[in-house]
Amino acid sequence: MKICIVPTMFPKYKGDYYGSFVFDDAKELAKKGFEVHVVTQHNKGIPYEENMGGVHIHRFKWLEPGEFKALLHFKGFIDNLRLTTYLISLFFYLIWIVRKYNIDIIHAHSVIPTGFIGVIVSKIVRKPVFITVHGMDITNFENRPFYKRLITFSLINSIKTIAVSEYIAKKMISLGSNQENLIILRNAIDTNRFKPLRNSNLRKYYNINDKDVLILFVGYLDIFKGILELLEAFFELNEYNKNLKLMMVGNGPKENILKMKVLDQDLENSVIFTGKIPPVDIHNYYQSADIFVLPSYTDSGGPPLVIMEAMACGLPIIGTNIGGIPEGIEDGMNGFIIPPGNVDEMIKKLNILLKDESLRKKFGNSSLKKIYENSMIQEKKIDELINLYQEQIKNH
Repeated sequence: MKICIVPTMFPKYKGDYYGSFVFDDAKELAKKGFEVHVVTQHNKGIPYEENMGGVHIHRFKWLEPGEFKALLHFKGFIDNLRLTTYLISLFFYLIWIVRKYNIDIIHAHSVIPTGFIGVIVSKIVRKPVFITVHGMDITNFENRPFYKRLITFSLINSIKTIAVSEYIAKKMISLGSNQENLIILRNAIDTNRFKPLRNSNLRKYYNINDKDVLILFVGYLDIFKGILELLEAFFELNEYNKNLKLMMVGNGPKENILKMKVLDQDLENSVIFTGKIPPVDIHNYYQSADIFVLPSYTDSGGPPLVIMEAMACGLPIIGTNIGGIPEGIEDGMNGFIIPPGNVDEMIKKLNILLKDESLRKKFGNSSLKKIYENSMIQEKKIDELINLYQEQIKNH
């Protein structure tokens, strides 16, 4: 069977974290014997055609920015012009790829723009189209009438619509998705890598001793992730807990501001900034931590990949009641749910975990159990996806 995946986010090179969840699916399908093609936009400094991990990648020309910029961050006249060239190029290039390689199924990731183009192309080439909705492709546009019509059109005309959470599934139904053709297939992780081990070597590398309690954040260092509130909570907790450390994994526009705040408090030995870590190594950082925190103001639909990775490594988790985050965290069972921006509540919940090692272990075990019970495992997800593909081909 030949599958053509059409994402808005996809790694630009081996080891790139951007859209790695789509690449993970594509690689697993290729390992199962499927011929997998990916059609995505070109970016500066990378080839137009390549094979990565057994996946055939085809990148189309468009009016791309001089430096990489995510489509969701496009604003203004020039960016709208770029998007227009993106849509036109994707439309013609996808038709060409589907016909050239005799593709059996088109699978778009994001309802707009790729899902919309995928639906139109599917009608021309008479091939079934699946759309996976990740969250921001709906939540960013559902209140804008023009885009809302495009979303509804795409959902109605897709053979199968896939939601990454119950939260997103409800939104899809409200926008016209056929409930009979909608399934929930959550993001998943590789439990061969993400598992509950203690990485003493990494702790030693960052001068974290056995008695230290390490709080971990993994993500983009920007305001909407709640990182300023996390740092504020840490400053207060540190006054009474001298064996406390905070590690921030990632980079972003607020990184320097965070570092300046740490210097002002003379806590550069207690707050660790690792910078961007390659996906192949990221599991080591979860395995060195004691508590994971995601205090985000926004979420793509979830449960977020970072929460699932932390869960698979047996960590207790604190997260906000936003989007699909609560579908990964059961309050009082494997972690705590707090309101976004509420520093006092964050301090309160962190303090509970800091003082009670047995509770941290209990929550961590519950996190691990929840991963397996909810089929958030890569292998199980791929098997379910393959069944959907085979069922469609059989009935087509």
